[in-house]
Amino acid sequence: MKRVLLPTLLLCLFIGSLSAQDNSTTIKDYSEYPYWIEMMQDESVNFYDVQEAFEAYWEKREITKGNGWKPFKRWEWWTERHIYPDGTRHEADKVYNEYMAYLDKNPQAKDSNGDWTNLGPINVPSKGYEGLGRINAIAFHPTDPDIVYIGAPAGGLWKYDGTAGGWTSTTDNQPTLGVSAIVIDWSNTDNIYMGTGDRDSGDAPGMGVFRSTDGGQTWQPWNNGMGNRTVGRMIQHPTNSDMMYAATNGGLFKTTDAGANWEFKHNGGTKEVVFKPNDPSVLYAGGNGKFYKSTDNGENWVQITNGIPIGSRSVIAVTLDDPEYVYCLLSTGDSYLGIYRSTNSGQSFTEMSNSPNIMSWGCNGGSGGQAWYDMDVACDPNDKNVIFAGGVNCFKSTNGGTTWNISSHWWGDCSVPAVHADLHVLEYNPLNGRLYAGNDGGIYFTENGGSSWPEITDGLPISQVYKIGQSRTNIDRVINGYQDNGTSTYYGTNNWQTTGGGDGMECEFDHNDESYNYHTIYYGDIYRKYNNGAQHQVGGEGIHGITESGGWITPFCLHEGNSNIMFGGYQNIWRAEGVKTNNFTWQKLTTAGGGNIDAVEHSQRIMISFIMHVMASCTVRIMLWMIPLPGQHFPPIFLVAAMYLM
Repeated sequence: MKRVLLPTLLLCLFIGSLSAQDNSTTIKDYSEYPYWIEMMQDESVNFYDVQEAFEAYWEKREITKGNGWKPFKRWEWWTERHIYPDGTRHEADKVYNEYMAYLDKNPQAKDSNGDWTNLGPINVPSKGYEGLGRINAIAFHPTDPDIVYIGAPAGGLWKYDGTAGGWTSTTDNQPTLGVSAIVIDWSNTDNIYMGTGDRDSGDAPGMGVFRSTDGGQTWQPWNNGMGNRTVGRMIQHPTNSDMMYAATNGGLFKTTDAGANWEFKHNGGTKEVVFKPNDPSVLYAGGNGKFYKSTDNGENWVQITNGIPIGSRSVIAVTLDDPEYVYCLLSTGDSYLGIYRSTNSGQSFTEMSNSPNIMSWGCNGGSGGQAWYDMDVACDPNDKNVIFAGGVNCFKSTNGGTTWNISSHWWGDCSVPAVHADLHVLEYNPLNGRLYAGNDGGIYFTENGGSSWPEITDGLPISQVYKIGQSRTNIDRVINGYQDNGTSTYYGTNNWQTTGGGDGMECEFDHNDESYNYHTIYYGDIYRKYNNGAQHQVGGEGIHGITESGGWITPFCLHEGNSNIMFGGYQNIWRAEGVKTNNFTWQKLTTAGGGNIDAVEHSQRIMISFIMHVMASCTVRIMLWMIPLPGQHFPPIFLVAAMYLM
């Protein structure tokens, strides 16, 4: 990555040159191995160093569907807005501490009588590829099979009651909503432990463990000795409720006093920790592409290498059917490295298969994948040879991983049921045998070995919203763009309709005629709809004369006086007249180039005001243009843009 700096900030230039020198000897390594995967999830690594590693790795590689490029770009967009000028990331508890300090000084500021209504979407707008939001964790009530808990990376912790129906949450008031691990105390179900942060993509800061002693009504940090860690998995000892283990991005931690104090035990359990069935003194851990075992209640750990290689990510499955069986699914970068099975409690392994690439998009495997982002494995508690592996799709093996067949497809191809793409968690409910799957769209389950996958996502307003557009002429017209769940439009009480697919980005209503709306996907593809009907692409590289792509989220705005005119912020400012028609050509108004424009606003007044968060002063340039346009009948037009210079 080339850093272009504001000339007045010489210190930034100095730091940038030093960084370039420091990294010059490792760029070659970055291009050979995806170190960026580990770097992006290590909050101590400078943001700009992660960018450099990512760009070096992909410089000479083909960007294909489902290869992990998009999840990184989402992380990059979010993180770039949560860093200091030198690229250091904000402290995970920065917002929480400010929030609590403010409430201490202003106890009346938090008014429970505030007139807020959750508009949703609460139900999936159209049953198909669209979902509501990503799920990282699934947990079960210890005695009631109808109660299920889920954790969303940006939507908190939710409880589902299959008898009463519906989902409820008590974490809306928490300043961090990322949840990647859940423990429901089997000795007292009012005690709930919540592992915070986003394990798989870093979309929410990790603050270690939070605890509730009243069934989730109130929460408090419970991370003494652990600190601000992203918790990817937690388990509770089956006979000693005070003993728990947490796999975090800072290693494996253990508590013997119900979480009041945590002790660091090993640096290997970064995302995964599992008990041996019927013998909790034996544990297995992984996450960083390796397999570890402990035989003394997690006090000491050894890496097992007999028959099992080192990969990029490792997930583990065990089964009550035969406690000696252990499966370890390994990835290499973004693809399938292999499934390895132990029949002697993890002392040695045998490779069961290394193909096809079940992490890819295809019905029978294929190339690519994004296993660093979406990956899990589960073994049937009643059949040691039946395993399910989740990646973009879900695959099933009935012979211990020797061969695989697709069980669900991301939109319903391959003659199997449709289950939303990108599976992050697979968990068997020990009380009823159902296998639950959490993915980028919500939660599904199967109770017949994968022949069908019913969805129970409705009621979970956990969408990761990129942008919101509000109609100026109708209060009941709102348009939202979501991470991996498209764009949806609100038409009044509980009426959400799907508008577009993919990642929904910038979106807007025509401010004169609400019948027209506009939505986008990544890099500046802009689409127009009339009454949410047929769609026409009005912007994007190669569309109506545009010759360049934009940023991950490409901004646009409509002319304040004439809504048939649109301005787009790509690497330059572009103008189109006639966007309500299919016959127009974009004109490039600037020649600045050199980086992606981050925000564009238009005013027909001489004086304008705008509020922007300038994330990194060393890499942002704010530009103001006064542009006389043909046929203009009001004062000169001003355009404001903030440009990231990469």
